[in-house]
Amino acid sequence: MDMYVSISNLSANYKKNVILKSISLTVEKGQSICILGENATGKSTLLKCICKLKKYGGEIKYKKDLKIFYLPQDNILLDELSVRDNLRLFIDKYDEKVDNDMRDEFSISDILNVKVKNCSGGTKRKISLFIALVQRYDLLVLDEPFVGLDADNRRMILQKLSEMVDNGASIIYTTHLSDAVDMAKQKFNLKNGILEVL
Repeated sequence: MDMYVSISNLSANYKKNVILKSISLTVEKGQSICILGENATGKSTLLKCICKLKKYGGEIKYKKDLKIFYLPQDNILLDELSVRDNLRLFIDKYDEKVDNDMRDEFSISDILNVKVKNCSGGTKRKISLFIALVQRYDLLVLDEPFVGLDADNRRMILQKLSEMVDNGASIIYTTHLSDAVDMAKQKFNLKNGILEVL
């Protein structure tokens, strides 16, 4: 198997508190990994460390030229821009890459001219996931990606993510929704700074 990310003895602090302790994890091509845990256990911190957005101790090695997309819990879209302008901003060669059928599946076609600030939280999340899925990334790192989505949209997006994994992409995501856990080939629980296999 191709190794995408190798994490060894990762530790991280929040202020003066140790929140991640000696975490080791390997992410290979075509893996889907779900990280579970209570609020404030360090799940978001772990994802930020993987994406080089937070200082950490230990070592993280990456496959050369690995393309990573990170979706935080917070909205990444620019509220004052239209949906179309956000898509053009975030998607390289938007007009060439985006196929209308997929845009229709995500129910985005009819709101392209709407300002993002007028969209619901669930719609914003759906647009952000569309941005992640329409491009060719090796690794998707998704923090609570299904928050605000109804069951039908969750099913559709889980299907799209599963197809990406089947085609060789890898996904690390956090969730507290039981139907979203099932997609993962590997499941972990983060508790007291320790990552445990489920």
